[in-house]
Amino acid sequence: MQRSLIIGLCLIVCAALLGAGCISNPGTGNVSATGTAATVSPANISLAPLALGPADVPAGSTLTSARQKSADEVSTLAKDLGWQQGYVIIYSTPANSTGGPALITQTLTVYSKKSMADIVALVDSSERQQKGLVFSRLALPATGADTIAFSAAPVTVTPTLTTGGMTVPAQGADASTQAEGYSEVIFGKGTVLEVIRMSGPGAQYDTLKSLAETAYAKLG
Repeated sequence: MQRSLIIGLCLIVCAALLGAGCISNPGTGNVSATGTAATVSPANISLAPLALGPADVPAGSTLTSARQKSADEVSTLAKDLGWQQGYVIIYSTPANSTGGPALITQTLTVYSKKSMADIVALVDSSERQQKGLVFSRLALPATGADTIAFSAAPVTVTPTLTTGGMTVPAQGADASTQAEGYSEVIFGKGTVLEVIRMSGPGAQYDTLKSLAETAYAKLG
């Protein structure tokens, strides 16, 4: 009889705690078995583990930089879109058969509002404002619906001079370029936006496409 009374009291206390929200339901816990937050605010997402690691980039690549971005580094537009935090990592690849080394730059950003499709489109539009480059769409990697991929090729410029009312190439002048070309993939999932760029003489889009797909898989 006494044992039944104790069990009954325990059941009543547990019911009261559940009603007060002191015990979380196993199906809505803060962290899943895989370590992924089920109900986490954008500001609390850890971006470093989502970045490309040494095993993800071409063999022989060197880690150049890896750091968090501060709010002072981002534009007012980004803040208006709900910028929460950012992380950037840069690798330098070794020279290959196509030329010298290339730089791989991956930027991860967390936004708290607006649709990711809108943010991807805005980033793409902003990139295209750079002068001295011709932009072309590229085949999309398997990085979800909110994806844009493009190449930016430098415009060749030949110095000129005006003589007799005519503009002609300057004698002995060599053609030059105003900006460095690159290829870039922009994609987003959930509250995370990623921009992965590959530049330099050894840049290859097949490599960039593979890197973007690897990065996307890390988002879960």
